[in-house]
Amino acid sequence: MDITLIDVALGRKKAETLLAGGRVVNVFTGEIEEKDVLLHGGRVAAVGDFGSADAETVVDLDGAYLLPGLIDAHVHIESSHMTPASFGRAVLEKGTTTVIADPHEIANVAGAAGIDFMAADAQNAPMDIFYMVPSSVPATDKETAGAVLDSAATRELFRRHPEFLGLGEVMNVPGVLGGDGETAAKMKAAGERPLDGHFPLGGGRELAAFTAAGISSDHESVSAAEGAEKLANGMTLLIREGSSARNLETLLPAVSDHSHSRCCFCADDISASDILTHGDMLNCLKKAVAFGMDAVRAVEMATINPARHYGLKRRGAIAPGYLADLVAVGDLVDFEIRNVWKNGVLYRREETRGEERRFGAFRLSGEPFRFPLPREGETRAAVIRAFPGQIITEKAVYPVDSLAKQGVSRLYVAERYGKNGNVGYGLIEGFGLTSGAIASSVAHDSHNLLILANDDDEAMFAAETVAAMGGGMAVVKNGRVLAEMALPVAGLMSDEDVETLAEKERRLNGSVSELGISMAAPFMTLSFMALPVVAKLKLTDRGLFDVEQFDFTPLYF
Repeated sequence: MDITLIDVALGRKKAETLLAGGRVVNVFTGEIEEKDVLLHGGRVAAVGDFGSADAETVVDLDGAYLLPGLIDAHVHIESSHMTPASFGRAVLEKGTTTVIADPHEIANVAGAAGIDFMAADAQNAPMDIFYMVPSSVPATDKETAGAVLDSAATRELFRRHPEFLGLGEVMNVPGVLGGDGETAAKMKAAGERPLDGHFPLGGGRELAAFTAAGISSDHESVSAAEGAEKLANGMTLLIREGSSARNLETLLPAVSDHSHSRCCFCADDISASDILTHGDMLNCLKKAVAFGMDAVRAVEMATINPARHYGLKRRGAIAPGYLADLVAVGDLVDFEIRNVWKNGVLYRREETRGEERRFGAFRLSGEPFRFPLPREGETRAAVIRAFPGQIITEKAVYPVDSLAKQGVSRLYVAERYGKNGNVGYGLIEGFGLTSGAIASSVAHDSHNLLILANDDDEAMFAAETVAAMGGGMAVVKNGRVLAEMALPVAGLMSDEDVETLAEKERRLNGSVSELGISMAAPFMTLSFMALPVVAKLKLTDRGLFDVEQFDFTPLYF
């Protein structure tokens, strides 16, 4: 019990700050109220009609709408290529005061040491970062990851980090449905904490079983019908709008008067340039309203709903005793931010200089790439069909002699941890590559080295360029580096600020036109081409993988 806060609420003591002349969005009643707000000790003391004598400092909101601080229900900070401290500064400026993050990207690279790094660096962020313990490291045994987190490691992480909120997205759907002992032990280690799901295209009896296991949320729905079925099964629906997977417009029809309190927004994977340009949760609010959603309902989905789902008490609303995380916006259409308060303090950005840290080893075998050719009698090829803005692929089959005409390129996945030197080879269409190569050490989830090229020499030069940086992304052509972005922190992140990284992303995405690539954000789409838990055809360092059959499949036949 905070006696001082009680005194401020009763008027026996002056508040530190009075926010006057604003329109408060009340997520409990759905109303917009012309009220003042008293802030003290990082909390809201009272909401009502007050005078300047009630506070030491008075801030005139001049009719601005006052929202609770925005909450991202599920994000992988590593996908922004920023460290937690840099990421925190970037999203706080866009109104996000809290995120629930799953550090399974760095966990696949560096295991528990990577998670400890993320937890420590989050303490330097100006907003609140809550973590889930990754459940699927690696996502499957069909690839080589940098680390393995078994059930014993999961229990140890919960012991060492009791502040972690729950178990991160459970990708091993066959393990859950089949009663796999290790999967069950990880889920048991979470105790009564939330269990996040990851069941793309899930439905029917299998979805019922997945939910019956105790999994309470999912962010992988790609249709309104799928989202509605997950809601009907009692799940919380996390509506994703990131840089690659953008499902918000499609899923909004699943949000009803009865189900909206169990719907949240999340970014999942979002780039520095998108954060800088659009924001993360701010972008979700704008789009939801543009697509016809009531503005207050949209605000609820970005504030109180995720707070309730993850048990974040006294957060996500503007009410007495609640954390004084607040965002003032000019209207409820464009949501132009005027000010952000974190813990009752007006946020003002301080100039920072990124450190130059290296975390995690990057080791390639050094053996030249040798893309396999069809043998006698092999007349057809299995081809990954990629789509802009999607992490799901299709499987195409073409005659071998028509591959060039179809615009098919080569895809390489090179093991980068120095464990076995594996190289997986596949064919892919959808990028439009005509020359040169692009390479990236951001390759969900094991983060081996992904290369898109049309010949082995270009592919090898791109791989060596990324390896020399200690990880990152590169665009090359004819032995020249056209653009690059070093990510020396586990091959995933940099300590540089959002503006610097956004500019490097712009150069990378701009330079690919010289290679014939017309796909928007090709690196983000490419990063999911090695993910063997999302349909339908993917490539790992061990070979071409049919996700629906959950087994390797031949390249030629």
